[in-house]
Amino acid sequence: MSKVAVLGVFIAILAITTIAFAGLFTWQYITNTPSGDNPTQPDTTTDTGCPKYPKPQEIDFTKHEEFKNFFEWIDSHVASLVDENARLSITANLVYLDKVIWSGYYGRVNKSTTVKPNKNTIYRIGSISKVFSVLFLFKLWEDGKLDLYDPVTKYAPDFNIGRPLGTKNKINLIDIASQLSGLAASLPYSRLNESVIIYSGTLGDALQLLQSQILVAEPRSRCYYSNLAYALLGHILARNFTTDKDFENWAKQNIVDKLNLTNTGFTYSADVRAIMAAGYLPSGVQAPVYEMLWYAPAGNYYSTIADLAKFSMSFMETSKTILKHETLTEILRPRRTCRHDYFVNITGSPWEMNKLHDYLVVSKSGAVEGYTSAMTMIPELKLSFNFLMAGFRNEDVARIVLDKAIPLFRDTLKKMQQKIMPTPNPEKYVGFFSYYNLENQTISVDENGILIMKNPESPLTTLSAGLSYVSDTVFQLLLMGPGFPCIGDLDIQNGAFVHFKELVNGKYNQFDFPEKFLYGYKRL
Repeated sequence: MSKVAVLGVFIAILAITTIAFAGLFTWQYITNTPSGDNPTQPDTTTDTGCPKYPKPQEIDFTKHEEFKNFFEWIDSHVASLVDENARLSITANLVYLDKVIWSGYYGRVNKSTTVKPNKNTIYRIGSISKVFSVLFLFKLWEDGKLDLYDPVTKYAPDFNIGRPLGTKNKINLIDIASQLSGLAASLPYSRLNESVIIYSGTLGDALQLLQSQILVAEPRSRCYYSNLAYALLGHILARNFTTDKDFENWAKQNIVDKLNLTNTGFTYSADVRAIMAAGYLPSGVQAPVYEMLWYAPAGNYYSTIADLAKFSMSFMETSKTILKHETLTEILRPRRTCRHDYFVNITGSPWEMNKLHDYLVVSKSGAVEGYTSAMTMIPELKLSFNFLMAGFRNEDVARIVLDKAIPLFRDTLKKMQQKIMPTPNPEKYVGFFSYYNLENQTISVDENGILIMKNPESPLTTLSAGLSYVSDTVFQLLLMGPGFPCIGDLDIQNGAFVHFKELVNGKYNQFDFPEKFLYGYKRL
């Protein structure tokens, strides 16, 4: 092939590539493109178009009949789960942004009274306690005091456990926090019966006991649920990073008090027991309330449905939080896909994760003698469903509720106009811009001072984007109105930044769209 021919091919490829990248705010009408990331598990709900993941904003629920029906359905469904013998009481709430938008209290606090539970009725929360140990770890990481991938032996040189395959793979702190350590469910001989875990020794005693044991799996090789891991994590961190070496004191001062969790704690005092719902075993026998002692960081906490609402808001950044945004992003990140024989698809730190309607569901559930609990969040929707039961659950109630809630919130938000900030001096931006004669954009201003961007060549001429004012040179591109076809990467463009440059004679002569690597839309 001659040099001229090669050059011709190169220019042709470059032109095609350039056109492909130039698709800023360009729509094509496609009716037969399947939606969803996984065509084998399609989302059967109505697709009202882009944005695929609409940004949460305030909703006036009184103006939407479908929400009234939904709240009535939740009330009826959760109430139906009460069992006079083995599931005597349930409290639950639904949180959106920074508010509890629905709550329900069902049954009786114990079999000798007709008193119903309320938002301040205390229940054991079991393994939701593990979240406190993990918050301790991530707070230390945020403060630069450790690395998530530090080996456990850096902070516990006496931590030594056998490897069944004879390897020397190190167990890191993040493995301990994410059900990836390979540690057994508990210390040997610590079970008093088939479900109670109590150990009265010290951290030193536990570490010495582990030296004669082996892992059940190689570190990071598979997901394996371990209460032992989180008890070790809490106590090892307390031994190294607190003056009194007391995990419970650290958790109270740095989590419970700062988030104003008024009825959450470890110690089952007389005052706590006085406002506590009685838990019941499947046989209908009242469950004993016991202290887990050394295992406290893994499952000894109690709380209320009101406090769980605050706790979930702290992770969704809609209320008080103890971690910075970057740290919260890391703590909510999936860690590993689990094998088919594990009870969830994805493990987190310490979350159980699944996908539902293309959204990541981040949950921590708990089960301890006589009590079941769950805090289940959809971070991208700022939506959380929480429940506390005095008995064992008979279904995945959070999944059932969220299976209905997600499409309802998503589709409602898609239909709502996104909040677009007006521009103080719109005349500086109004005009006709071209990207190397490959694509054109017009910018105009409406009666509210909002900049409107349109592609005049688009067949869907009624659709447009608003440029929401951030600063004199930076705007956010926001899709306007419902019904956008969610094709290509249009969804990614929603919320992306537009950068204006070259202010000459009171007008900007260029804007860039860094999200799409598009630099040089010139004023004509």
